[in-house]
Amino acid sequence: MIIAKRLKGKAIATWLGPTGDAARRALTRARQRITKAPPRLDFYFDIADPMSYLTAQAVARLVEAYPVELGFHVVTPPASDVDPLPIFRTKNAVRDAEEVARYWNVEFPAHKEADSTIVRDVGTGLIPERSAKDHLHAAIELCGALWTGDKKKLGTLLLKWGTESSGSVLPILNSNYAALRKAGHYQGAMLHYNGTWYWGIDRLPYLEAALAAELGGAAAPVVAPRPEAERGALALSAKPLTCELWFSFRSPYSYLALERIEDVLAPYGVPLVLKPVPPIGARGVEVPTVKRLYVVRDAKREADRLGIPFGELCDPLGKGIDHCLAIAHWAASRGQLLAFARSAMRGIWAEALDVAEYVDLRHIVERAGLSWADASAALADPEAAKAAQANAAELTVYSLVGVPSLRCGDFIAWGQDRFALLADRLRRHALVPATAAAT
Repeated sequence: MIIAKRLKGKAIATWLGPTGDAARRALTRARQRITKAPPRLDFYFDIADPMSYLTAQAVARLVEAYPVELGFHVVTPPASDVDPLPIFRTKNAVRDAEEVARYWNVEFPAHKEADSTIVRDVGTGLIPERSAKDHLHAAIELCGALWTGDKKKLGTLLLKWGTESSGSVLPILNSNYAALRKAGHYQGAMLHYNGTWYWGIDRLPYLEAALAAELGGAAAPVVAPRPEAERGALALSAKPLTCELWFSFRSPYSYLALERIEDVLAPYGVPLVLKPVPPIGARGVEVPTVKRLYVVRDAKREADRLGIPFGELCDPLGKGIDHCLAIAHWAASRGQLLAFARSAMRGIWAEALDVAEYVDLRHIVERAGLSWADASAALADPEAAKAAQANAAELTVYSLVGVPSLRCGDFIAWGQDRFALLADRLRRHALVPATAAAT
């Protein structure tokens, strides 16, 4: 059984690696040659999604800088199978967009979720027939009014751009969302170019590199950090800082986060508190194939960028997760949770080690400098599962919807993509005079 899983892990690594990527790109180019279609960038825009609005600003710059044909598609919010907690997602999305806009050179004027009535009105202005570039500019203008809540300005803009009946909106958006799922993704703020998906602001460097390599164009990135002069002192908390990090052993992004978090916190002496949670699959929510495929491909791309081994996988769902959570609970009591978690994650995501099997689990435990005799005795502790469930419940308190998630002072974020923003907030916090931070 273990040998079979090792072989499967190597097969997955091959599929995720350069050979698999090259094959997918070659297939896309072959289709373009056959159809004689020009290079095309497709943008999927969700009206109520803050990241779609931020991404639209970047796309407007991209199509000016690079000679690429634009496709613009207005879609519904994600379906329930990929978005089991939409209330928390929408709350976190606004908070996230505010932090992103503070750091990157994009704008986001809102402080709360979109008004559903205004979203409906914007939809009437985004379904008339027009060119993709005009659709993009209409979306930026109309959603600018949406996020500021300026109904008077919205009325003026709807007269400018023209509208269709409100009854026509949902069928068109549903059809576009179905096309998005068929193409291989499941949410807005997505860019599709040459057979590869790019999400929002976070994946623009990959997309720009691809556009520049294949089409030529501007060398400067269309989205860059704001000058540090605009990102001065800003306190995270008046109290001593601690960074809480929620993670799952079944999450590849959690693996990347655990490999990086110490480097982010160490310059500022901020202690780390790790909070393992059960994977969403163990909480009765099945992740559909379209999402699992994108996540693992994207995580591989990020791991390669960061120089982190990744690709030989062995899914720990089931007994493997139970083992990891039990030993994590025991290791935390000894102050050695990070060492165990990193060893286990490397085994799961880079070495195809089966944490459901004692032979692999023992290797992982002992590699972390822990006693196998003591760790194996902890496998029967019923408190481990209770602690993990309590950690998962905490996520909802902060309107967080997945892992890795983190909280450091007033900075709350979902995703290892936000480590750059956390590092910047820690830098800014360090600039605050001690007397000011304490008041």
